[in-house]
Amino acid sequence: MASSLSFDPGVKELLTHDVVDKYRIIPMQVRKGKLCLIAQRPLTDEALLDLKHHTGFEDYELQLVGDDVLVAYIDSYKTGKLFSFLP
Repeated sequence: MASSLSFDPGVKELLTHDVVDKYRIIPMQVRKGKLCLIAQRPLTDEALLDLKHHTGFEDYELQLVGDDVLVAYIDSYKTGKLFSFLP
């Protein structure tokens, strides 16, 4: 996995596994009032509306990653391991 990405444990409850699977996104952190996410591709208007409903956030910052990286992060997010390595 990309070691340059930083994840805040405070965002781990923002999205259910269903939403993570549906849009193939992972929340990373909140920065300057924006929810920062990783994804493989830009989000559709439908995804943005659904995310607003689930998270309450209207502004997003997206870090695009390759599919192999995203799959590894999604697996780690769902098992909780993504946040267990953080200080």
